[in-house]
This record gives sequence, structure tokens and C-alpha cells, in this order.
Amino acid sequence: MNELHIGRFELNSQKQELLFHTSNGSVIKRKLSFRESSILQLLIEANGELVESHILLIEFWGSDTIYNMNSLYVFMSRMKRVLEADPTLSIINARGIGYRLIQQS
Repeated sequence: MNELHIGRFELNSQKQELLFHTSNGSVIKRKLSFRESSILQLLIEANGELVESHILLIEFWGSDTIYNMNSLYVFMSRMKRVLEADPTLSIINARGIGYRLIQQS
């Protein structure tokens, strides 16, 4: 599936674009890196379930070294800032375990 929707966002993983639908009807487009797009897709598809850090590290960096863990922290911080545009969405860190993307009603 190329397009995933969560909250006011639409992710097109093939184009690596994240669209934000504003309250006034306009659309803000943001280009994502391959990793950003893929990680966000994985979090959306997990449907609120925990995605283990180990899985993300092996899938996208090839190993779970501390250096790669630091890169994952940076990616997640960046995604948290992007998703702040929709106050119903948040990425929750289960420290030392993984991440979950949740949508509150």
C-alpha cells in the first residue's frame, strides 16, 4: 500500500512524501528520507502496537549498535516534531524497548 492515513496526515511511502491537511483545507507537503518514510510507515501499520527498537535497528541500519541507536533517537525526535502539527498524534517511547504511534480521539 502506497498511501497511509493517520490523523490529518497522509504518507505516500513510494514518493516519500508526508502530506498534512490543515484545518483551512490547504495541504502542506514534506519530503522524507527513505528511512523516515519507512519507519513512519512501520509505525502507522503497527496500529498503536509497540514496535521494538531492535527490529527498527536491524531493519534499517543492519545492526543494533549504540551508534545506530543514537541515529534512531534522532530520527524519532525528528518525526515527533513533524507530527506535532496534529495534536491527536504522538510517538511514545517505551524506554529501552521501542516506540508506538498513537492517535487520541
